[in-house]
Amino acid sequence: MTKTSAMSIRIDTETKERAEIICRELGTNISSAVNIFLSSFVRNNGFPFELKIETPNNETIEAMKESGIIARSKKSKNCSSADELMEIL
Repeated sequence: MTKTSAMSIRIDTETKERAEIICRELGTNISSAVNIFLSSFVRNNGFPFELKIETPNNETIEAMKESGIIARSKKSKNCSSADELMEIL
């Protein structure tokens, strides 16, 4: 029989509640999900998924620059509601 140990972790309430909903839909619970993650973590000798900072591609960078230019343009109008925007469109 495998020995077990208790573990206590802190997580924000919203994340915990959302994770519990997903676990229930998958027919499991948080404890089993954490065990699955940790087993995979050990098996992979690290995270079982890629950790990276997303870097926008050149097309996205250019679009971001263009949107900044448009937003600063004197022709741009600021809207205080979706209804106001729809009227302008």
